[in-house]
Amino acid sequence: MSARTAIGLGVELEESGPTAEPVTTTHRLTYSNRLRVFIGPDDSVINFLRPLRRLDGFDSYSVNLTRLPHPMPAAEITATLSAAPGRNSVECIGSADVLAIELRTDDGMPRRYLLGLPGERVGYPGVDVPNGTELLRVYPDEIFDAEHAAEIFATYFHTGDIPAGFQLREVLD
Repeated sequence: MSARTAIGLGVELEESGPTAEPVTTTHRLTYSNRLRVFIGPDDSVINFLRPLRRLDGFDSYSVNLTRLPHPMPAAEITATLSAAPGRNSVECIGSADVLAIELRTDDGMPRRYLLGLPGERVGYPGVDVPNGTELLRVYPDEIFDAEHAAEIFATYFHTGDIPAGFQLREVLD
């Protein structure tokens, strides 16, 4: 068995031996709104931790995991589909030690949520999370580190949902 790395960014995917079957993709990983890598159900994501640890909040400021509308052969991914925002995703924003995690859903109505630990959100969010050239303001209970975020990403990849026990705060634009 060999491992391949997505263009040096540290996302390692296991692949079985040579095969003539087309590669089926189910998810797209997008790094800082620039680089896109497609992965599928037969890929075992060994480690989301490495790319999350590389986030600095400025040049490398986000990792987004988007579920594709349906599994599809990699050869059928068009430039339009590759660039489309996706209906359901989880995204880490910030730097390795100060990450906000956003869940996006669209079941007829697009919604954005920030994940947090259970608790009351009182007053104005007071923690700045660097997001490229912008800042995202969140509550202290909505801050994660790369290790915790990697666990959430792995669960989302395997189940299509975030782990139980988190509070969701809807973000209104």
